[in-house]
Amino acid sequence: MTTVFVLRLFRIFFLCLSCCYVSEIAAQTDTTARLVNLQQQLPSNDTWWQLFGDKMLDSLIPQAINNNYNLLNAIKNIELAKARMRIQQSAWYPELSFSSSYTPEKNSLGIEHINERNYIGQAALNMSWEIDVFGSIRKNVKSQREYYYASQEDYRGVMVSLIAQLASTYINLRTYQTQLEVARQNLASQKQIVDLTTTRFNTGLASRLDVSQAQSLYLQTQAAIPGIEAAIYSQINSLCVLTGEYSDSLKRQLFRIRPLPTNANIRVAGIPAELIRRRPDIRSAERTMDALAAAVGASRSDWYPKFYLTGSFGFGSDKFEHFFRKENMDWQISPAIKWTFFSGRRLVETTRTAQLQLEEGINDYNNTVLSALQEIDDALMSYNKSQQQLQADREAYQQAQETLSLAVELYRQGLSDYQNVLNSQRDVFNYQNALVTAESNTLLYLIQLYKALGGGWEENN
Repeated sequence: MTTVFVLRLFRIFFLCLSCCYVSEIAAQTDTTARLVNLQQQLPSNDTWWQLFGDKMLDSLIPQAINNNYNLLNAIKNIELAKARMRIQQSAWYPELSFSSSYTPEKNSLGIEHINERNYIGQAALNMSWEIDVFGSIRKNVKSQREYYYASQEDYRGVMVSLIAQLASTYINLRTYQTQLEVARQNLASQKQIVDLTTTRFNTGLASRLDVSQAQSLYLQTQAAIPGIEAAIYSQINSLCVLTGEYSDSLKRQLFRIRPLPTNANIRVAGIPAELIRRRPDIRSAERTMDALAAAVGASRSDWYPKFYLTGSFGFGSDKFEHFFRKENMDWQISPAIKWTFFSGRRLVETTRTAQLQLEEGINDYNNTVLSALQEIDDALMSYNKSQQQLQADREAYQQAQETLSLAVELYRQGLSDYQNVLNSQRDVFNYQNALVTAESNTLLYLIQLYKALGGGWEENN
C-alpha cells in the first residue's frame, strides 16, 4: 500500500509540474504578443507630429515604428531583461533533480562465487530549497525587476528619438525641395533679365557688361541646383533607412515635391518642472538607480547565514522485481545552514563594488537631469527666437521683391543702370533662401523641443 501511495504522489507531482510548465509557456507567449503590440502601436495620446498637418509624415512614422531595426532591438532588450528577472525569480522555488544508476557487479573473491553477478539499481528525487530569511533573493529579484522597467523606458526613449529624427529628416527633405523650387523660380526670373539685357544690348541701349553680368548670375544659380538635388537624394535615403523600407515605391513618393509643413506657431513661455520627469532617459536612470540600490542590499545580505531545506526520496535494490518494495525505499529531509564568515575580503569588496556602482548611478541620474534641463532650455530659447527671426526674414524678403521690381522697371526705362538690378536679384535669391531656412529651423527647433520633453507639448495654460 505504501508503494502505491508513493507512486500516486509522484504522478500527482509530475502532473502539477507539467501544468506549471504549460502555463509558463503560455505566459511567455502572451508576454511576447504584448511586446509585439507595444512595438506596433504609436505612443498613446502623444501624436505631436500631427500638428504639422502633413499626411505623408503621418504615414511614415507608423511605418518606422513597425520596421525600424533600432526599435526592434529595444524590444529584444526588454525580453532579455525579463528573462534575467525570471532567472532571479527561479531562486524562490525549490530545485529538483533526478538521479539514477544501474551497476552490474561480479564477485570474484571466492571460487564458489566466481560466476555470481549482482545488479544494483538506484533512483532518487533530490530537492534543495533556499529559505530567503535575510532577503538576498528578494533584493536580487527587485534589482532585476528595476532593470526590466528601465529597459521599457529605454524602448520609449528610442521611440521618441526615432520619431524626432524621422520628422527632422523629413523637414530637411522638404526644405531642400523648397530651395530647389526657389532656385528654379529665380533661374526663370534671371533668364528673363538675361533676355532683357541681350535685347537692350542688340539695340544699343546697354553694354556688353550688362549681358555678361546677367549671364554670370544665371549660371551661378544654375550651378547650385545639382548640389540641392544631391542633398534631396541623401535625405530620401535616410528616410528609407529610418522606416526600414528601401523600396523604389517609397522613393518615388518622397521625390514628389511638397511644401514645408505648416507651423502652428505655438508660444511656450515656460515648461512645468514635473514634465521633465516624463523623459524616458530620466525615468530609466531613476529605475537603474533603484536597481543598483537593491543590488547593494543583496550584497549585504550575503554577510548573513543562508538556510536551506534539502531532501531526497528514492529506491535502491539489487533485484529489479523488488525495486519498489517498502523496505527498499529511502528518504530524508534535513535543514542546513551555510554561513561564510571569511572569504578573503570577497564579501567586503563585493559590497564596496555595489556601493560604488550605486554612487555612480546617482551621479548619472543627476547628470541626466541637468542635461535634460539644458536641452529643454536651449530648445525653448531657440524656438522662441526662431519665431522672431522668421518674421524678420519675411519682411526682408518682401522688401527685396519690391526693390527688384522697382530696379527692373527703372532699368527698362533707362533711368537706372544694371548694377541695381543685379544687386536686387542677388538679394531676392538670398533672402528667399534665408526665409526657407528660417521656416525650416522653426520646425526643427519645435521638434527638438518635443524630443527634449520626451513627447508632445500641449499649450493649455
